[in-house]
Amino acid sequence: MEREQRIEAIMEFIDENRESYASLAVCRRALERGLAAVDDQTIQRLEQKLQTIPEDELEAYYYIIR
Repeated sequence: MEREQRIEAIMEFIDENRESYASLAVCRRALERGLAAVDDQTIQRLEQKLQTIPEDELEAYYYIIR
């Protein structure tokens, strides 16, 4: 699977499942450990972050949501 497809799948899952533990786990791991909830701002920050992370980290986030 291509990098952009993985990013798209992660973002789609998190946007559609904001309350899930998997979404919160990915956002906490990528952005900040103390994150309480996933909101629109969190999603924007995550999308920017996913563009810059190494491939192995991106694969780990994809594994969490699948």
